[in-house]
Amino acid sequence: MPDLLSEEKNDVLTITLNRPEKLNALSPSMRQELLNLLQQQSTRLSCRALLIQANGRGFCTGADVQPDKILGRRDTIGDEVEAGINQIIRLITQLPVPVIAAVNGPAAGAGVSLALAADLMVANRDATFHLSFARIGAVMDGGCSWFLTRAIGAKRTASLALTGGKFTAQQGLAWGLIHQIVDNDKLEETSCSLAKDLASGPTKALGLIKREIEKANVEDLDSALSFEAKCQQIAFNTDDFAEGIRAHQSKQRPEYTGQ
Repeated sequence: MPDLLSEEKNDVLTITLNRPEKLNALSPSMRQELLNLLQQQSTRLSCRALLIQANGRGFCTGADVQPDKILGRRDTIGDEVEAGINQIIRLITQLPVPVIAAVNGPAAGAGVSLALAADLMVANRDATFHLSFARIGAVMDGGCSWFLTRAIGAKRTASLALTGGKFTAQQGLAWGLIHQIVDNDKLEETSCSLAKDLASGPTKALGLIKREIEKANVEDLDSALSFEAKCQQIAFNTDDFAEGIRAHQSKQRPEYTGQ
């Protein structure tokens, strides 16, 4: 069975981490296959929403650290991170469609980064997020420092990262990191339903909203206002905006096409 599964249905691309015996730790080949899938979408977008999920009792424990090999990669690890997990995170955040992460059980290391990179996270009640980098003398990567510092503040991030700590799904929900917590047996149904709903939405507008949020993280208010105006100009000229107005006037459910 492949370590990574993918299926496109109802305008949703579902990517499933499928290495449950290793808690879906990312092997080099698995990481490369995930990168390839995301690169294909970045150049030839065929979906209107992306769902990242995992098989087994855990989401992803980060890189598959093999002690007999890792020490031999000291001189190249920076380049490997840049070409691997960093590119994956960039592609996820830059996709002009909503990305949902369905987190089942523990996520650790770069697995936390992968979950945080999604626009919306749905977690089951057993989900936990381990900032385990420092426990092996490593540092945060995959954007973990960027996502967490902006979401929960520098002090709380330091408390977790410096001690190799973890937070629960309930804490993540309270901090605004998690969109929804569901019972374990409802995770797949809920996350798939959310992805399907988003895929039937005004895709171009949703992509522009993602860009507005990204800009707001680094721009001042005046720049954000100008960027919003430019995005609104684009959104108003989509077919979906016209459909949204028509549906609003007729009190009907809009039928968006993503155009």
